[in-house]
Amino acid sequence: MAQQKQSGFTLIELMIVVIVLGILVAIALPSFQSTLERRRLVGATDILYANLQYARTEAIKQNRPVQFSINTGTWCYGIDDNGANCDCTAPASCTVNTVQKVVNGSDYPNVTIATDFATSFTFDSRQGRPSDNGLFTLTINGQSKSVSVNVVGRIKVD
Repeated sequence: MAQQKQSGFTLIELMIVVIVLGILVAIALPSFQSTLERRRLVGATDILYANLQYARTEAIKQNRPVQFSINTGTWCYGIDDNGANCDCTAPASCTVNTVQKVVNGSDYPNVTIATDFATSFTFDSRQGRPSDNGLFTLTINGQSKSVSVNVVGRIKVD
């Protein structure tokens, strides 16, 4: 009788491929975790920068002071244009043009924030100058980025 040639993979070959793929994934996973953490840090920094620019721009546009309040304990900040004290832990108190403007640190797991600002500062209505100048430092597992606000209102990411 003539034998027919069979095509395909044997169970042994398939198991070897699965084991090799598992080893490669195990090697790559720590590197991927580091990439995810770096992206969280960059995302938190970018949104902070954008919101500081937004607060400054709104102060000039509306011709009235806009307050930027931060709470490093619960890691949140808010923007308010109605002159009341904005508390980011009570988001309804932080509005610009009746739209709630609050960012919570829970959106960026493991990212911490520190600042040398007081709990809040205000951008003036004429030139968008802040009532205080200083630095925000965002950190995750030894990696850090900073956002600075200088006395003339320039906002810069380092």
